[in-house]
Amino acid sequence: MNATTETGASGSAKLVVRDRAKEVPTEAGIGLSEKAAAQIKQILEKDNYPDTMYLFVAVKGGGCSGFQYVLDLRDEALAPVAETDEIFLSHGIPIVCDLKSFVAGNLGGTTIDYQDGLMGAGFTFSNPNAKHTCGCGSSYSP
Repeated sequence: MNATTETGASGSAKLVVRDRAKEVPTEAGIGLSEKAAAQIKQILEKDNYPDTMYLFVAVKGGGCSGFQYVLDLRDEALAPVAETDEIFLSHGIPIVCDLKSFVAGNLGGTTIDYQDGLMGAGFTFSNPNAKHTCGCGSSYSP
């Protein structure tokens, strides 16, 4: 067994995201709005992604306010999760966040939504722990 995957009896990597995913109250984890979940499911179905896909959420330094959100669809078969990753389940979609981002980015209680309006469409983050947010909505300071 290594730091990023569990190994099964056959010696191949065991997929663990769906086993470790847990539904938690939104204020304790990271969740999706119904609209965001529907959009992600539509993307997964349209592009015929495998059942091993998960939504990866993280933060990195940068942007106008100090931290920028990272949102990515990843395949667990190609991008295994670490034992320390936080894994949530929202509307049937596994959400993986590395521990450093979850703690340093103060992401507990964050809800990801999908907005479709005159100014464009995209995913937005509602983080109750953000003290300041950028006008574009993609960066914040915890």
